[in-house]
Amino acid sequence: MDTVEPLHVHDCAAYRITVQGVLDERWSDWLDGMRIASTTGAGAAAQTVLEGALADQSALVGVLGVLQGLGLSVISVEYLGQDNRAIDQNEES
Repeated sequence: MDTVEPLHVHDCAAYRITVQGVLDERWSDWLDGMRIASTTGAGAAAQTVLEGALADQSALVGVLGVLQGLGLSVISVEYLGQDNRAIDQNEES
């Protein structure tokens, strides 16, 4: 079992957020610069994945608030690590 480093509410951390529906990449500035990728499949509901580092957990709450304001249902929020290297490592695997 992998050990996870301690995370505090004021720590910078990388997240992957999946929402139902399609969100245009132009929303990135409103979402603290998170990368946005939408997927659609035959017979499957469209989903959008946001990935990026956020300054702290209040920034995470802010991003989730914007998504709620846009009427997008959050499917999952995944903690990736305490910086962007976690995202880069995940893309390599």
